[in-house]
Amino acid sequence: MKVTQTQARSGRPTLMAALLSVVLTCLSWTASAAETRYQVDLSERAMQQVTIEARFSEVTGDTLDFHLPIWRSGLYLVLDFVGTVSGMEVSDGSGEPLAFEQTAKSSWRVSRPDSGSGDVVVRYRVYANSLTDRTRHVDSEHAFLNPAAVFVYADQLRDQPIAVAMDLPDGWQAASGMEQPDPGHFVAPHYDRLVDSPIEAGTFDLVSFEAAGMTVDFMIHGIWDGDEERLVNDMSALVEATAEVFAASDTGLPTDYYLFMLHSGDGLGGGTEYYNSTLVHTDPRAFWDEDRWQGFLGLMAHEFFHTWNVKRFRPASIDRYDYQNINYTELLWVAEGLTSYYDQLLPVRAGLVPVDDYRDQLADAISSVVDAPGYNQDTLARASLEAWTKGFHRGADRAPDKANRTVSFYSQGGLLGLVLDLEIRRMSDGDRSLDTVMTALYDDFPLGGGGFTYADFRERLAAAGGDALAEQLDGWVYDTQPLPLTEALQSIGWLLAREDTSEDPVQVSLDASLRGNPPVVFSPRLDGAAWQAGINAGDELLALNGARIGSNLDALLRRYSPGDEVEFSLFRDGQLKTVPVTLSPVRGEFEVEADEDAGEQVETIRSGWLGDAEEDSEE
Repeated sequence: MKVTQTQARSGRPTLMAALLSVVLTCLSWTASAAETRYQVDLSERAMQQVTIEARFSEVTGDTLDFHLPIWRSGLYLVLDFVGTVSGMEVSDGSGEPLAFEQTAKSSWRVSRPDSGSGDVVVRYRVYANSLTDRTRHVDSEHAFLNPAAVFVYADQLRDQPIAVAMDLPDGWQAASGMEQPDPGHFVAPHYDRLVDSPIEAGTFDLVSFEAAGMTVDFMIHGIWDGDEERLVNDMSALVEATAEVFAASDTGLPTDYYLFMLHSGDGLGGGTEYYNSTLVHTDPRAFWDEDRWQGFLGLMAHEFFHTWNVKRFRPASIDRYDYQNINYTELLWVAEGLTSYYDQLLPVRAGLVPVDDYRDQLADAISSVVDAPGYNQDTLARASLEAWTKGFHRGADRAPDKANRTVSFYSQGGLLGLVLDLEIRRMSDGDRSLDTVMTALYDDFPLGGGGFTYADFRERLAAAGGDALAEQLDGWVYDTQPLPLTEALQSIGWLLAREDTSEDPVQVSLDASLRGNPPVVFSPRLDGAAWQAGINAGDELLALNGARIGSNLDALLRRYSPGDEVEFSLFRDGQLKTVPVTLSPVRGEFEVEADEDAGEQVETIRSGWLGDAEEDSEE
C-alpha cells in the first residue's frame, strides 16, 4: 500500500494542526511572524546538493550569532557537519547583503547596521552524501535530512516556533514526526523538536495501523519485498508490549502518533531514536531470514522504547541539549543499557521471539560482557562518561586497546537491567519489577523539567526492590563488582553454565583481521596468550610454525593443545620477526537452560516476567 504522509495522518486532525495549517498557508515567507523558517531546495538533488534558506525573524541587536550543531541525537560522537556546508550568504529581510564572519568551527556572527527588529536570512548549500551515519543523504530518488546536520540555529531564538517548507519534486511525498499541514510543509514548537524530527522525502511506501492507542506509520525507502501483513502484525504487537511496560503510568501515552522510518539496502544497519519517530537501517535479508528478522525486531524495540527512556525522561545533565559541546553524563547505562535489556525482552513478551531463542540471546550477551577483557577494568559510570571519547570512535580513530580498557554501557547495562528486574520481582514476590522503576521515572521527570540524577534512580529502585538492592547498585555502577547473573537466573528457574570447548582446544586471544594477505592484528586481548608473548596491534601475521597463515588460522591452531609453545612469523614496521607464543585454553561460551526442578513460586515469577510468551513458545 502506498499512501502519502498527509493521507496517513488525516484521519485524526488536531486543532493545533488545523490552526497551524491556516497560519502556514496565509503567511508568506517574507512575513515578520516570530518564528524561524527554513526553505529546502532540492533542485540539485541528482548532484547530492541541497540548498537551505534559514530566516530568523524579529532579530534585535547589532549582531546575531548562529550555529550548526556538532553532533546529532542518538550518537555520542562529534561529527563534521560544517565540512559539507558551502556558498554561505547572509542578508536582511529585504535581500540586502549583511557582513558575517566565522567565529568557531560551526559558528558565525552577522553584523547588522540597524539594531532594530528585523529578519536575518542565511542561505547555504549542503553536500548530502552521508547515509550510513543517518545524517543527510539526497539523490534523484529520495532526500533524508537529519535537521541537526543541515539546519542552522540562533541560541537566542531557539525557542521560536519552526516552519519548514520543502520544494517537493513531482510525485514525491514527505514524512516526519512533525505536524505536516500541507505536503512538504512541517511545523514544530521550537528548534529542539525540529532536530528531534528527521525528514524523509521521495517515493516511499507507507503502511499505517493503530496500536496501543497510537496511530503508527511505517515508511519504507529502498529494497522491500517483505510480508506486509507480518510487518503490521509484528510491529503492532511490539508497540503494544512496549506500552504495557508503562501501563501503570499516570502520564499516559507519550504521543498519539509515531513514525517508523526504514532505509533498506545492502550492508545497512543500526538505528536512531527521535521524539516521536525513529530511523532504522536494515539489510533487506532481514525480511526473509528468521534470525535477521529477530534482530530487526530487537532494533525496532530498542528505538521505540527510547520514546519513553531518553525522549520523555533523561539524565539531568542532558535534559536540555547543548549542540555546540559534548554532553556528558554518567547515566548512559540507564538511557542505553536498560533500553538494551528491554529490546531483547519485549519481542519475547510480544510473542514474536520463542523463549528458547531468548535464552540463547541472553547467553550470547553474557559471554560478550563477562568475557570482555574490560569487564574488570572499567565501570558503567565511567564508560558512560567517556562515551564521546572512547565509546563510538570507529575504524582508524578507534584505539586498538579500547576493548581491553572499557565496557559497553549498552551490553553490560542491559545485563544490569536483567539483574535488577529479576531481583525486584524476587523481593516483591512478583508484585513489582523494573517496569515499576521505569514508570516512576517517566511520571516524575518529564522532559524539560530538569531530568533525573543517579540519586533519583537509586531512590526509585529502593522503593521497588529495597534498600539493600539500591546499595548493591553502587558497586555495579561505580565499581567493577561482578553482576550476580547465576543467582538472578536461578530466581526464575534458569541455569547458567559454560559450554564444553573440547572441539576448539586452543585460544591465542587475537582480535585480528583475516582480510588481505597477510592478516593484520588489530587488538591483542589483555593478558591473553598473544598479549603475554608481545604480539602487537599492527603486526602482519605470516606463518604459524612455518605454515602460511591466511583465513585458516583457527584450523591451524586446532593441531595444538593448551600449553603448547608455537612460533609466529610476522612483519612489524617492515622487519621480519619470530615470536614464541604459549597457547592458552579457549573459554567456553555461556549457555542458559531451563531448570526442570524449579519450584512453583519460581515459575510464577518467571511467568509474570515473560507474560504469556513462555507457555506459547514452549508447548
